[in-house]
Amino acid sequence: MSMKKAKIYAVIGSLFLSLNVAYAADLVVWEDLGKAHGIEKAVAQFEKENNCKVILKDSDYVGHLTAYEKAVKEGSQIPDVVMLPADRVGSAAKDGLIAPLAFMKNEEQKYLQSSISAFTYQGNIYAVPRSMETMVVYYNQDLIKYPYEHFEDYYKLSKKLKAQGKYGIIGKWDFIYFAYGFLKGYDGYIFGKNADGSLNPKDLGVATDNTVKAATYLAQVCKDILPTSVLGNDGFGEIENLFNTGKAAAVITGPWELETFAKSGINYGVAPLPRMPNGKFMTPFLGFRGYAITAKSSNKALAEKFLKFINQTKYALERYQSILELPPIHEILKNPIINNDDFANAIAVQALNAEPTPSIPEMALVWDPMNVAIYDIVTGKASAENALNKAKIQIQSAIDGNSSVSQKAQNEVKEATASDLDESIATEDTAASDNEDSLAHSSEALESDANDGVSNEETVSHDQDENVDESFSVEVENAPTEATKSDDASSKAEASKTEDSANTENKEPEKTEEKKSLSLDSLDFG
Repeated sequence: MSMKKAKIYAVIGSLFLSLNVAYAADLVVWEDLGKAHGIEKAVAQFEKENNCKVILKDSDYVGHLTAYEKAVKEGSQIPDVVMLPADRVGSAAKDGLIAPLAFMKNEEQKYLQSSISAFTYQGNIYAVPRSMETMVVYYNQDLIKYPYEHFEDYYKLSKKLKAQGKYGIIGKWDFIYFAYGFLKGYDGYIFGKNADGSLNPKDLGVATDNTVKAATYLAQVCKDILPTSVLGNDGFGEIENLFNTGKAAAVITGPWELETFAKSGINYGVAPLPRMPNGKFMTPFLGFRGYAITAKSSNKALAEKFLKFINQTKYALERYQSILELPPIHEILKNPIINNDDFANAIAVQALNAEPTPSIPEMALVWDPMNVAIYDIVTGKASAENALNKAKIQIQSAIDGNSSVSQKAQNEVKEATASDLDESIATEDTAASDNEDSLAHSSEALESDANDGVSNEETVSHDQDENVDESFSVEVENAPTEATKSDDASSKAEASKTEDSANTENKEPEKTEEKKSLSLDSLDFG
């Protein structure tokens, strides 16, 4: 071989080697749908500092694990980093889909402890907390000057606006995630707890008397004020459209909608969820989203380095400013940019009265049966009792490891009388007077079985500040509270419950003069 050919071969070999190294260094990262732009700057800087290429894709994070499993089976390109909700951590870890993050043992003090707990399974941390979320009320300030403290006031407004061809308060209440605030507000629950505070998958609360009563009330609410166009999978877009175009006065949803609403031009405000007819606050799920490393990743070391990098304070704050999803990072929560933000404050206040979404493996078996049950309830296809009992049997069977539920059991819970269907069916053409009476009856029935007052363990007054650190405070305005009302005002409020709706539906709540002082950084939501 000539010296010239040897040099050519050497160059070619070196080129192939460099290409292989470059390819091996590529990192595939899956972000949430429409949110990839929130980390683009951080990704670019990471590539520069680490001489690598990051392939950034965005898709609905709910399907990341399923898509990852499919890619593994098909032999197609797999992600190194995926985003997942905390409730999937237990099942994903148990099934060997994600890798434990040993480095997080030295990083966990950086985050709210509740977020670390949410991503922990059998002593190992499986994800880096990215954002926290819970339901809040977005309200059109051109239609509602100040948010209401009681859901019944939203209901009355909804009746008034419906007569004008518009809607009052709406929500995706045919999905359990969105409906849970109603259920928990009446002491319904998914899993009970053991003496040590851990969740007990053998104690299923999805069909208790309280859960059934709450679901019955929800069905009546949906029947009376919810447009049928928001039901089903296409309902998410319809909810956005109704609120963005000023056709809905308020919507109960999560932080993922904030960016969309902000771009709409609507004059909106954000507030915690209201009280139910029994006096207790709606209690939604408190969820966390996190970045996890797939078990099949061939670049785990680089992936770990990437996760540390993008969750640095600088980049986490940039991400929040871009996609408006709140990071559970202490230093971020202390930042004036966050503390002076009304939305962040509303999330913080609501988080005090939210229940962490169960992250045990058994929770993965709950979603589908409960979604079917809630949908059937609010659309009138089944009574609350029958639908929830059916879901309970299915969930319990899955937890116990049974492949199917007996046909006899299924037939038993499917049976419903015509009167059951008539009482729970959701329609748009019921007379206004009939709707008002039916909701009142539902509320009275629920109130008669509810405990008087508000439980300190399950509800938090809008003016509570005893359990938070006052070292760093923020102001939450426009949150009317029971505690700040005078005795006379309280008496009037109580008396107003018995007034004819024609005299009360136009009543607007007074703005509280007292402001709530909270420390976002000191809040422990676990």
